[in-house]
Amino acid sequence: MAEYDQPPLSHPVPPETPRAGFARGLSGAAILAALVLACAAAPLMADGSAVHRLDADPVAAALLDGRGSLSFALLAAVLGGLLGIGWALLAGMLGTLAGNRAERRTIAAAQRMAGWPLALLVPLAGGLMGPVWLLALVTALTAAPAVAALAHAELSSLMRAEFLTAARAAGLPESEVVRRHLIPNLTRPLLAAGVLALPRVLAAESFASLLGLGLPPALGSWGASVGLAARLGDPVAFVPRALLLALALWAACAIADGMATGHRKP
Repeated sequence: MAEYDQPPLSHPVPPETPRAGFARGLSGAAILAALVLACAAAPLMADGSAVHRLDADPVAAALLDGRGSLSFALLAAVLGGLLGIGWALLAGMLGTLAGNRAERRTIAAAQRMAGWPLALLVPLAGGLMGPVWLLALVTALTAAPAVAALAHAELSSLMRAEFLTAARAAGLPESEVVRRHLIPNLTRPLLAAGVLALPRVLAAESFASLLGLGLPPALGSWGASVGLAARLGDPVAFVPRALLLALALWAACAIADGMATGHRKP
């Protein structure tokens, strides 16, 4: 039997360039900013006391629900980003003080936890806890391991950068290397890692609210309203909320992906 070689791909997919990643992240940021402004202006579109009825203006009602979802997601994302970055910095400090073994163990825990279905903790916390800030903290903790793993990878790559090696070879003291070269170049990679928390916490909150175990009804949530509209079989109320939630999730993912690729030089 004759053997045939597999023909090469005629149009191989090129790797994504930092410019393309930056453009996608900028598009996501513009869409998310537009959603935030639209949700903030939603009370001007209709009476806030009546707009939550399913027979009221569905677009205005969906925008009002977005106020709760987006506010909570931004709060939890900031907390998750700070916790994850702190985790990565702690691993680096342990590596300096106690050796590479302590650093590897600390960051290996984050890498393992990043693969766990931590989002399931959010509806559990929503069913057991009352205050919203506790729910925000639990939601932030579900995103922190992934942020820590990415931030540590970025820090490790930065520590091996050629400009740091050249600065040390030129005889600069370590304090000057840190002050003049390391710290100014930390901002963008750490910000890129921290932004990863935003799509994760938004998806986790939406999932918990969809089950009725997320944000309180008084605050409003896209996930809760989508679940209610689906149970009532009301497509007029379902479609605007589902579309806005999907658009917000896409924008958050685009920002995170764009930051992860856009800050790297080609």
